[in-house]
Amino acid sequence: MTDTDAHDWLTFHRLRFPEPVSSHERVFPPVAGPHCWMFGPQYDVGPDGMLTGVSDVWGGVGIWHSRAAAEAMLAAPGEALPWLGETAASWHALGVPVMHRGAVNWRGHVQQGDAIRPAPADPGGPFAVLTSAGFNARDAATMPRILQFVAGVVAVLDDYGAQPSNLRRGAFRSGFGGRDGFTLSLWRSEEGMRHAAYQPGVHRTRVNDDNAGLLSDRSSFTRVRIVRSWGDWDGEVDWSA
Repeated sequence: MTDTDAHDWLTFHRLRFPEPVSSHERVFPPVAGPHCWMFGPQYDVGPDGMLTGVSDVWGGVGIWHSRAAAEAMLAAPGEALPWLGETAASWHALGVPVMHRGAVNWRGHVQQGDAIRPAPADPGGPFAVLTSAGFNARDAATMPRILQFVAGVVAVLDDYGAQPSNLRRGAFRSGFGGRDGFTLSLWRSEEGMRHAAYQPGVHRTRVNDDNAGLLSDRSSFTRVRIVRSWGDWDGEVDWSA
C-alpha cells in the first residue's frame, strides 16, 4: 500500500447531536488527514426560504488518497472528530467512487471533473450517491435562484423518502469558506436510484431546470460503492433488497 492509491476513497459521517447546533456560533475545525474535508449542518429552511445553518444533524465527507488512512478514520472516527463524544448517535461509512462528473468548489476553488478520482472498475456492492451544487454569487439578482434551488432540494429529498429503493437521504450546507454543500443518498440498488432520479417526477424536473441554467451555476454527481458502514442513521441501515 502506497501513500497515494490509484483512486480516491471516501468516508461519510452523519452525526446527530442531542440539541440543534448553529454553524454561526460553533466552528468545527477541518479534520486533519484527508485531502479534502466537508462538514456542515443538515438543511433547515427558515420562514424566508433560506437555510438557517442550524440543525441537530450534521454531515461530513472526507476525500482520501489512501485506503489505509480512510480505513483508520472509519475505525476510530473519534480521534479525528473529538466532538463525536457530544453526539447522541452517529453513522460512518467507507466508499469507493466509481464515477464523478461536474464542477464543484470543495477545496476553495472550482474544479471541473477532477475533484474526486474514481476507481477504474466498479467493485459492486451497496450503492450511494454524492451530489453538490454551487453559485457564483449570492447577490440580490441570484437570490431567487438560490431560494428556488433550496426548495427544490427539500422537495426531491421528500420524494426520495417515498421511494422503496431509497434507504436514507440528507442535504448538508457548506461548513466553511464558501464551499459547495452536498447531498448524500443511500440506495438498495443503482437501478432503484435511476428509476427514482430519472423517470418523470420531482427530481427529473429539477434536473431539467438545472440543465437549463434556471437553478445552480455548477453541480457535480458522484456514484459510490459502500465498502463498509456502521452506526446509527435513524436506525441501522439495511442494504438488503
